[in-house]
Amino acid sequence: MFTGKKRTSLLDALSARPIAGLTYDREGSTLRQGLNIHWYERGPEDADLTILYVHGFNISSEEFYMQVDALASLPVRQLLVDLRGHGKTGPVPPHMCQVDDAADDIYAVLRDRGVTGPLIVVGHSLGGPVSLSLMRRHAAALDLAGSVQISSTVDPFADQGMPQVLAGWVGSLLEDLYTASPRLMQRLLTLGTRLLVPVLALGFYFRPVGYAVVKFHAAMIQRTALDTYAGFFDDLLTHSELAAADVLATIPGYILVGSRDSVTPVSQSRRLSEIWPRAYFQVLPESGHMPPFDAPGAVSTAIERLVRGVG
Repeated sequence: MFTGKKRTSLLDALSARPIAGLTYDREGSTLRQGLNIHWYERGPEDADLTILYVHGFNISSEEFYMQVDALASLPVRQLLVDLRGHGKTGPVPPHMCQVDDAADDIYAVLRDRGVTGPLIVVGHSLGGPVSLSLMRRHAAALDLAGSVQISSTVDPFADQGMPQVLAGWVGSLLEDLYTASPRLMQRLLTLGTRLLVPVLALGFYFRPVGYAVVKFHAAMIQRTALDTYAGFFDDLLTHSELAAADVLATIPGYILVGSRDSVTPVSQSRRLSEIWPRAYFQVLPESGHMPPFDAPGAVSTAIERLVRGVG
C-alpha cells in the first residue's frame, strides 16, 4: 500500500518536465555518399583536444547530454555525430547500414571540422565497434590520445546476450515479416514503442534514473527508422573488431560495462580487455546497458581522467 509520501513522489516523477537534452554551441552536417551526416559541437573550435562521442544503436548523440554538460568547463571541444540511420542524419536504406561505412562517415566529419590535434574517442553499444573501426582503419591519420568503450564488443554483437536471441528463430521471423510487409512491420514498431517506457524501465534500468530519463530514451528509439534496425543488425551478426588490438595497444583507456547488462554482457567487455591491456576495466554495479544514463558520473569521470592525462 502506498503511503502519502510515496504516492506524492510517484506523481512528481510522472509529471516531471521533459529533459531538454543536448546543449551545444554549433551544429551542422557533412556530406558523404549522398548523406548529410549530422554533428554537434560544444566548446572552443580551436581547442587542442577533442572528445568524440559515438552513440548506441537506435538512439542518437543526445544520449551523452549528461557527459557533455559535466565536461563543459574543460578546455576541450566536444564533437558528437549522429550515425547514419539515426538522429538528425536520418534514415538510410538497410544495405547502407554498415559499421565500417558509419566509421568512415565520422572520419569525414573529423576532416570537415578540422580536427587534427589529440582525440579521445568515446563509444557506447553500437558506437563501440563503430569507434573501434574508426580507430583501426584511420589510425595513421588520427592523433589518438585514448578511448572510453562503454557496453562495447569486439566479437560479433550476436555472439552473446540479448542479440543472440534475435539472431535465432525470432530474428528470422522478424526478417520474414519485414521482407513481406515493411509497412506492417513499421506499424507494429510504432505500436510497440508506445509501450517502451514501462518496458525500458523494467528491463534496462536497475538503478533509479527517473521517469523523465526513461521517457527521453524511449523518444530516441521512437525516432529511429525500421530500416536502421534491419540494416545494422545484419552487419552486426558477423562484424568483428579483434583486429583493433594493434591500435588499442598504443593508447590508454577505460572499459565500462553494467553488471546487469543483458545486451552486451560483462563477458563481451572482458573479451575487449583481453586485447587491450592498457585499458582499465570497470564493472558498474547494478547498471544495465545504458551507463551514460544510469551511471553518468562513472562515464564522465573516465573521460575526464583521460583528458587530464593528455600532456
